[in-house]
Amino acid sequence: MDMHEGRTVIVTGASSGIGQAIAVAFAEEGAHVVAVGRNVERLEETRSQAPPDAVEPFVLDVRDPEAVARSVRRIAQEHGRIHVLVNCAGIAPQTGVLEITPEQWHDVISTNLSGPFFMSQAVAREMVQAGGGVIINISSANSFVVESPYADYNASKAGLNQLTTSMAFELGHLGVRCVAVAPGMTMTPMMDFTHDQATYGHYMGMIPMRRPATPREQANVVLFLASDGASYVNGVTLRVDGGIMHGFWADPRLAPPIPSFEEGSD
Repeated sequence: MDMHEGRTVIVTGASSGIGQAIAVAFAEEGAHVVAVGRNVERLEETRSQAPPDAVEPFVLDVRDPEAVARSVRRIAQEHGRIHVLVNCAGIAPQTGVLEITPEQWHDVISTNLSGPFFMSQAVAREMVQAGGGVIINISSANSFVVESPYADYNASKAGLNQLTTSMAFELGHLGVRCVAVAPGMTMTPMMDFTHDQATYGHYMGMIPMRRPATPREQANVVLFLASDGASYVNGVTLRVDGGIMHGFWADPRLAPPIPSFEEGSD
């Protein structure tokens, strides 16, 4: 079934990880995907994984509001309308709160929060004129609970949840739905540190399913939320985290075993 046949979908952060999986998944469902990122070579890799001519690499820095406005107008003119926007561009430097520099703070907030706002505002203006659309923000489980040392990342994702709700409240009556997906631990380049078995075991010990998500599992949720099947889903942030943070074993001896990294990554 081609769930998104004929639709134009913009995916930011489409050059790797969850964003890449989302772009490829939409392409496989019949959409024309404008894959946005800052590295054309990596965007070409995304295109190579999708059906022929389904993905259009588009180099853009979402932190630049003027460039965003120009680019969105161009995309809308070339493709007639924009049906779906997925804001997935994000960075997560691992820096303690006492060591975060003003430059790093501004870089994280501008990439993870300001960028999605600039993209959403520009795309929403086009969607309203065209009769509606769907905006999906990729948040994080870190928007609900603190993981350190990621204070700037945590704050940016919590802000993204509120931005999602605010946009849903203002744009719903204009035909634009806004929702967010908050992934938990997912096998992406951002999760490289889990190659250390002790660290991997620490994180998997918090997940009832005892494994991380695959990028495609996150993408599948996005496909549904962008579809007509989710037409009354608006303003929510959906945690896709395998049940992490919902509780703990009072006696660790009763907890299910944690597979090795090699087993868990199959």
